[in-house]
Amino acid sequence: MASATLIALFLLSALTFYAPSNTAQFVKDSSGNIVKNSGRFYILPSLLGNYRGGIRNLRTGNESIPLSVVQSPFQDDKGLPVTISFEYIPVGVALVSLSFEYTPEGTPLEWTAVEGFPEGTLVKIGGYYPKPIIGSFYMRDSIFGTKDSYNLLFCRSLPACSNVTIVKSDGNLVLAVTQENPYEFYLETYLPTSADA
Repeated sequence: MASATLIALFLLSALTFYAPSNTAQFVKDSSGNIVKNSGRFYILPSLLGNYRGGIRNLRTGNESIPLSVVQSPFQDDKGLPVTISFEYIPVGVALVSLSFEYTPEGTPLEWTAVEGFPEGTLVKIGGYYPKPIIGSFYMRDSIFGTKDSYNLLFCRSLPACSNVTIVKSDGNLVLAVTQENPYEFYLETYLPTSADA
């Protein structure tokens, strides 16, 4: 019982938010620039030997529209820009909302976690699944210690958190909420081209 209490206290202290100070470390993009709230970024793998591309949405299983959050299997594919909104930007741990661009109908493509798949709990586009898990995503400095690299957590409530990682599903590399090693990534600022305007 005492060891369970100590573990819970450790996790809670690791996820406790402190007021920003002059020495706070901020989330940075791959160029070393401080990430601005509600900015758009490519989420790209930073682990050595990960020769795959960025994060995008894709239609999997019997979905009629692309609702799965996946890693592209192609190294030269940066994926889709993701809007990242922070409740609290300095890292340790930052509460974040992640979403792809709006659909033509104006539906937001915010990420959520959904249970009940053969692979477990998967990261999906919210608003389309009837019972997404009530919880939040958090971004933290990479546990692997890579400079300006990050991991995601999904927490039902603090400290009940799991890592966001990549699992295989029907030939796709989908984001899932598990206790496995987390997906390590860096952020590349999305620079729209004139064709995007």
